[in-house]
Amino acid sequence: MKDEFKLRGKTVRIAREVRNIKLQDLADVTGIARRYLASLEREASPITRENEVRILRGLRKHTEVTDSEIIAIQIIVENAEGKFDKWKRYDR
Repeated sequence: MKDEFKLRGKTVRIAREVRNIKLQDLADVTGIARRYLASLEREASPITRENEVRILRGLRKHTEVTDSEIIAIQIIVENAEGKFDKWKRYDR
């Protein structure tokens, strides 16, 4: 499954900041150590599938971030990095 959703650390950080949630608070609700969560947000470490589920549940349930918001943030992050350039239409 080449095109399946893979949560990005930058997306987690932005979603957390949008809701004004401290890193420690998200770490507490997910059970992920604060320092490790910080490294995930910096994308210094990859997010495992297990941690992806824990983070998504924590964002949804405890910070009220919706799936739509997470997807929108992810699209913005990836668009800013040029990953969606192949879909741009150039009308001349």
